[in-house]
Amino acid sequence: MTLRQSLLQSIEELKKEVAAMADLALANLREGLVAFKTTDQELANQVMRKDDEVDRYEEEIAKQALKIIWKEQPVASDLRLVTGILKLITDLERIGDHASDIAEMTLHLDKTRNMRVMPISSKMAEIVEEMVLESIQALVKVDIELARKVIGRDDAVDDLFQQLITKMTKELKEDKLDPNEAIYVLMVGKYFERVGDHAVNIAEWIIFMKSGTHKNTLLF
Repeated sequence: MTLRQSLLQSIEELKKEVAAMADLALANLREGLVAFKTTDQELANQVMRKDDEVDRYEEEIAKQALKIIWKEQPVASDLRLVTGILKLITDLERIGDHASDIAEMTLHLDKTRNMRVMPISSKMAEIVEEMVLESIQALVKVDIELARKVIGRDDAVDDLFQQLITKMTKELKEDKLDPNEAIYVLMVGKYFERVGDHAVNIAEWIIFMKSGTHKNTLLF
């Protein structure tokens, strides 16, 4: 096997591990959202237990990527790809963390929660789930256009979060919402917003893999 063949094989194995990590993070996020919407405390506990698996993936992928850089000494586009993966696995790990955070908040809610704020939360959840899925698809294909689409959707999530804050403030002033419930729902909304941000970060690193530019700054 030539050095080039060895490098390409190592990179393919690395990409498979990243895809597996991304799939797990997305699955945990989806289950965390279901637990939140249905107040399923058993499912919430399952999501929280599985977070350690995502963390293990991050550690192993980082080791594998650093080994490739040290042993295979990639250059140009190969080096950008490996470097980008080293960066974006942190965002995948944080998505897994927020899935667990959302599940944990579910344990503090009951089925009698105020349903007037739920449509906004549910819409945020729907959009961020799609953003994460599309960022993973863009990663697998190294698809810049799909990555840009993910970035473009972030404003909608931010707008919905502001709507949620406004709605909850109004409900609290009119004494229609329990203050403790408001805190937990608002925290979940913030976690949704942060998941959207991490999907954007992944998309930006995908663009870097192709162009060498990150957030309009040419790195290499």
